[in-house]
Amino acid sequence: MIDTLLISSSAERAPQIAARLEASGIAFRLRTLHGTAKQLRVHAAAIKSADLLIVDDADLTPRELSGVEEVLSHLPHLHCMLVTPAPSTTLLMAAMRVGVRHVLSWPLDDREIADALAHVSAKKHAGVRRDGRVVSFTSCKGGSGTTLIAVNLAYALAALRDKRVLLIDLNQQFADASLLVADKAPPATLADLCSQIDRLDAAFFESCVMHVHANLDVLAGAGDPVKSGELRAAHLERILTLVREQYDAVLIDVGQNINPLAIHALDHSDSICMVVRQNILYLHAGRRMLDIFKELGYPASKVKVIVNQYDKNARINLATLEETFGAKVAHHLPRDEKQATEALNHGVPLVTGAKGGALAQGISQLAALLWPLPVAERKSVLGRLFASRPNSPPQLKPGH
Repeated sequence: MIDTLLISSSAERAPQIAARLEASGIAFRLRTLHGTAKQLRVHAAAIKSADLLIVDDADLTPRELSGVEEVLSHLPHLHCMLVTPAPSTTLLMAAMRVGVRHVLSWPLDDREIADALAHVSAKKHAGVRRDGRVVSFTSCKGGSGTTLIAVNLAYALAALRDKRVLLIDLNQQFADASLLVADKAPPATLADLCSQIDRLDAAFFESCVMHVHANLDVLAGAGDPVKSGELRAAHLERILTLVREQYDAVLIDVGQNINPLAIHALDHSDSICMVVRQNILYLHAGRRMLDIFKELGYPASKVKVIVNQYDKNARINLATLEETFGAKVAHHLPRDEKQATEALNHGVPLVTGAKGGALAQGISQLAALLWPLPVAERKSVLGRLFASRPNSPPQLKPGH
């Protein structure tokens, strides 16, 4: 799937270009904006999340390629395609010097644009190998809020940190992560994928996930305890091997079960977030879960205790938790039932629907804890735009 951004100076040509893309047979997602090559800086936030930038500008000259050059210098993964009537030899040479490999003349030739898209698709899947970190979320008791935390953390990383993120719903009872992100049924579930594991490759996996945001995909849970029982650790290992190369961040909602499949996910995780709350049930069950992790050979640095719905006036405070667990609390998220409920009911991520709220800020801080921000570097004006202006994610549930 190629995330494509078309910036066109013509309201008439844009839909025609979209139709040619559709006819190519290459899988793509398209966003269209009005503008010219001179106005790329205005669209910096949108360009950041694209695999392919198509600039359709009837009046394009070599001088106006300076903006394209700066974009490509800051986004080395980005492919760029220029569309303009009868491009001159001078323009073609200038485009090649700034890193543009596809300059197409208008009107478009079907074969030419299909070949260009096929080239971009091949480069995307063969040339980009990510080293995705896997973080699992689990709990010793139901009702801890692991799914809400995992979904909103995924959005924070995808929309505010510009990471390519996958959320896997491994809850083996009644998986519901997909219900928090869309009103429609997922194209496939984890159980469906595993039943055809011999077909697994990047293209097949792409067809199974829900595309929630330009940077966020969700692999829905089985949603059926019977089907969940058919999942095998070997299936999960093949999936994790594939997705580590496709995503920067892989979040797994494990749920509260400690069984062979869950243990396999935990074994392959770089970090495990154990979500607890401040009551006596979590106090004792959390201690037991940490003992199990120790018996499994996980180092203390791999397991992070996350307190959800933190209440500074609760009888069981952080000191009591830490003393009982024999471990420090890595992070706590404030109690804000109103904000959480509104986010669920309206289908919007906390980090945008209530971005000024304490809970949304807590989620962003958790993202920084698990994926530390890089040291700030001095950048050009356009570089600062790309680095500091986050994409605004759409609503979790389209139509609300």
